[in-house]
Formats: sequence, C-alpha cells, structure tokens
Amino acid sequence: MTAPVVVGLLGITHPHASARVRALRELAGVQVVAAADDDPRLTYFSDKYDVTPVATGEILADDRITAVMVHSKSKDMVPLALRVLDAGKAVLVEKPGGAALADIRLLAAAAEAPGTIAQVGYNVRFAESVTRARRMLDQGLVGDVVSVSAHGAPLIGEHLTRHLNQPADMGGALWIIGCHMLDVLLSIYGRPDSVNARVRKHDRLSDASSREDAAAVILTYPDRQVVFDLDVHDRLEWFESSRVIFHGTGGLLEVGILPQSVRLYLPEARDGWGSGWTTWEASRFTTPFARTEENEFSELPELDNIDFFRPEMRRFVDSIRTRAPVAVPVTDALGVALVVDACYRSEQASGADTHLADTA
Repeated sequence: MTAPVVVGLLGITHPHASARVRALRELAGVQVVAAADDDPRLTYFSDKYDVTPVATGEILADDRITAVMVHSKSKDMVPLALRVLDAGKAVLVEKPGGAALADIRLLAAAAEAPGTIAQVGYNVRFAESVTRARRMLDQGLVGDVVSVSAHGAPLIGEHLTRHLNQPADMGGALWIIGCHMLDVLLSIYGRPDSVNARVRKHDRLSDASSREDAAAVILTYPDRQVVFDLDVHDRLEWFESSRVIFHGTGGLLEVGILPQSVRLYLPEARDGWGSGWTTWEASRFTTPFARTEENEFSELPELDNIDFFRPEMRRFVDSIRTRAPVAVPVTDALGVALVVDACYRSEQASGADTHLADTA
C-alpha cells in the first residue's frame, strides 16, 4: 500500500502555490490539508482549494503533515524552511530559495543533515522539452557542443510588480525570473568558472521604482561558451519566447519552453534521425494566468498550464516515499544564487570577468 503524504502550505501569495496544490492532488495517496499566511487572501485561497486556514505553528506541530511547501515572501522562505526541517518534515521551498545568497547558504547547510528532504522549486528543468533535449545531448546527437545561447523573459510588466521588487531581495527580474533559465543551464553544465554580465535598467521603459529590466550574461566554462540574455520588454507571453540553442560540431538543437518544443538539425542522417530538421512539440501555451478582481496579478495569479509542476511534484513525493535523491537539492539553488550574485558584481565592475563567490 502506498504510504500517504500529507502536505501543508506556509505562504499562499506566490504565483506557484495553487499550481502545486493542483499537481499534488493528481497523485494517489497525497492530501493537501492546510495553509497558513497572514495575508487576507488566505480565505479566498482556502475556500477555493479546500484547505483549512491555520496558523504557522499549527502546521509545524501537526503530526499528520509529512511535508510543507513554502511559498512566502522571499525574505521569509529560509526562516520558515528551517523551522519545517526542525519539525522533522520534508520541505519544498519556492525558487529562488530565499532573498539573497546568504539565505541560501544557510538552507544549504541545514539540508546537509542526514535524512533531510529539502527541494527548491525550480520546475522548468522538468519540462519534457528540456528532458528530451538532455537525452539527445547525452547521446551526442549534435556532436561536441561548443556554444550555447539562451533567452528568457517574464510576463510583460511583471518586473514592475511588488513580487519582483521585494526590498530584501538581492535583485529583480534576473534574480526572480531569470533564475529559471539559469537553473536549466546549470543543471546541464554545472557551475561556470566565471561570468561577465551587464545588468541594465532602461528608465525610458520602466517605472523608476523597479529594478533591472534587461541582462546579458556570459557563463565561462573551460570547453564552451554559454550566453544568456533576459529582456522584460519581450512582447510574447511568459516563457513563450524563452529557449535554449545548443550549437554542436555535428548539428544544432533548439529547445522551446512554452509551447514545449524541440528542433533538431542534422546535416546527415544518424542514429535513427533523418537529415535536416526534425521537430517535436508537446503542448501549446494557453492562458497563462486566471485573472479575476479577487485575484489580481501578481500577488496570487493562478497558472492555467501546470505541465512543469506535475513531474516536479512526482519527484518530490518520490523522495519522501522512497528516499529517492532530491530532484532539486539546495546546492543547485545555491549554484544559481552564486551566478546571479556574480552577475551583479560584474555589472558593478562594468562587465568585468567575475568569479563565483567562495562557497565555503
């Protein structure tokens, strides 16, 4: 018989909270029973998703609850996650895992304790397009990858919201949204040796109170160059223009995030693949958010497309039930935080080559 997994939430105002609740409830033997938040929209959330509104302490003290998902403001993510781990429960912390590099260092240290299950909510790496591309790269279909180019963009205007301008956060769009695509790149190639970055703010296009609205980043590895650019003024809807292109000695591989797609180019047939272009597409990007008067973007947008969350939640539940390796360990989130921190330091040095901070 499958062991039950009972889940509570600490924080409900993050955009991904409702998506994960829906994905979890598709899994056999999983219950989502309670949520805590001091935001008045807790009533709306609890009524809609049939969870009991409680205080934080009640979730931590409830012996029924196996795991807790933290979707709080960034500054509260790590303090809450540490309390969850102290209570002996598994935890999933929404990406990027905290407000700043120092926070994630604390969580990474706590996650080293034997038996600890601490996962960070980087879910784009679970897109089927990304996993298919990873298999193709592992097979060497495009030969030796010598360069990689990636693009990322949030929902237009999202960089102006309170969600991306929380005072304690170490950055804005690059940190809170760009981290998704950086995680995809680091999940494939690991941490780079150094970065060169320009992190810009265009006052003619953005509100004066908001943070960066564009970034260009070079990730330097010993045997390849990886380039990532972020543009918050991209008119396509949320992830629709986000993609990664792998340029290899034997072909080209392009990955689309939403709609999920893979395009493979080979100059000649090999390993069962034809010459020229082969294209696969899994899904089309429908309405990304359900917007109502009660549920205004961006404090509690409800995602319509939860394709990424389904495999993410399966892996989280598997780690609880079977002690399978944590799908996105805190060390992965720390790697992203180190890269973003180096990007900001590189910008301060006018784009100079900047090494990642010592992780000791």
